[in-house]
Amino acid sequence: MSNDATTPGSPLPPIVLIAAADDNFRSLLEYTIKSNGLVLVGVSDGETLAKRPEAMAPGVLLLESRISAVETQTLCERLLLIHRTRSMLIIALAAGGEQERQQAMLETGADQYLSRPFSRETLMTSIGANCHNANRDPAFSSRELLTFLDLELDVNSYRVRRNGRTIHLTPTEFRLLHHLMKNPHKVYSRDELQDAAWPRAVHLGPRTIDVHIGCLRAALKKAGGEDLIRTVRSVGYALSE
Repeated sequence: MSNDATTPGSPLPPIVLIAAADDNFRSLLEYTIKSNGLVLVGVSDGETLAKRPEAMAPGVLLLESRISAVETQTLCERLLLIHRTRSMLIIALAAGGEQERQQAMLETGADQYLSRPFSRETLMTSIGANCHNANRDPAFSSRELLTFLDLELDVNSYRVRRNGRTIHLTPTEFRLLHHLMKNPHKVYSRDELQDAAWPRAVHLGPRTIDVHIGCLRAALKKAGGEDLIRTVRSVGYALSE
């Protein structure tokens, strides 16, 4: 039986870009992804990586945290500003025990962090759920425009504006904001926000939700105006004046 995930008339599978300096690790990732019928491209250094995403517009980037010649924050910030890579999901990969590096990568644009070693099933669960961007995900299938005060979220065009200024969000930040804007003032627990923005089978660290909410809050405040995300201690978060 073929592993090809495509059928006549179906959309092409998303491209997965792998950036890993360790040849054995990269080969294992490539084998796993090919076995699941996805299209992939692999690079081993930051210089090559910097040229690939804009030209290819992959759906997912698997980024080894210590790949040479790449500054993660600069790369993620640049990808968010480019139309073709704005909705690309970034999954950071690193050895366990690197909590500071994990938080730094989440704060600079990575949507998810997987600590090595991880199973093939965990990897494919993350990729499979996150390959669906706003235009493919059933949760965003209908035309929808949400507003709250001076904030506007257009599901159809995958665009967020505040005070008329466009705000660039990562796919995870977009999903979090979309969920908060569906019911302003309602306080959502961290478990509810995780269900809305991440695949159910993916394990998140205890601070992952807080880090992403912090990044979302900062992005919204850059456009001016008051802080629109209220923290309810020991409960969760709400969109509120």
